[in-house]
Amino acid sequence: MNTGYAPASCTLSRPMVDPLCQPMLRGGTLLLVEDSRLSCEAIRQMFRGSGGRLRRAETLTSARRHLSLYTPDAVLVDLGLPDGSGLDLIAQIDRKRPRVPLIIAISGQPEIESAARKAGADRFLAKPFASVAHFRAQLAPIFFPFRHAHCSEEATRPDPGALRDDLYLALDLLSGERRGSKRDYALQFIEALACSLTDQGLAESVHRARTKGHIAPLVMRLREKLHDQPLI
Repeated sequence: MNTGYAPASCTLSRPMVDPLCQPMLRGGTLLLVEDSRLSCEAIRQMFRGSGGRLRRAETLTSARRHLSLYTPDAVLVDLGLPDGSGLDLIAQIDRKRPRVPLIIAISGQPEIESAARKAGADRFLAKPFASVAHFRAQLAPIFFPFRHAHCSEEATRPDPGALRDDLYLALDLLSGERRGSKRDYALQFIEALACSLTDQGLAESVHRARTKGHIAPLVMRLREKLHDQPLI
């Protein structure tokens, strides 16, 4: 029977997809080059819901091994690492073809942002991270491309287990037979830890150790902070 009207078409056009969003849609990979477990845990929490994979390298050597096997969709590089400067790794990644689509430098020293960008970083994230929303915005549009994604505006809370691991590592770096050769890296590591925790007292202890060579007060400060941590 003729009803007098033609049925509406049910054919749906295929939505246009921004190619920059493809890594997230297919489960892209983020390579995190970071020596602090505390920072890694914070980033892992903020990366949840991205649909991607997070892989971690603690050293330049480990990161280069990862990069020899695959090209990640984004790389976060801490600028102070046990076996050298993250700036060297960023320059290497920037030269590699195909190039990683997004290179982000992270550091507790905002004054070296210009050096990171000169080395080839596309973006710079200062520690402590301002908020989950700010972190995710730096990874967009490769990850978290949709503005309506819900997330807390507050920065993540320090993971107790990760913090204890970093405090133990800091104490190990300041003791033992090789403490002289590790001193500069140890102070850089502890300074970054103080920055992540916004611990002014710890930062001042690092400054005194660096300028006056007073290591004992810094060790005491670390032990006190370790003692204050809850048992897990």
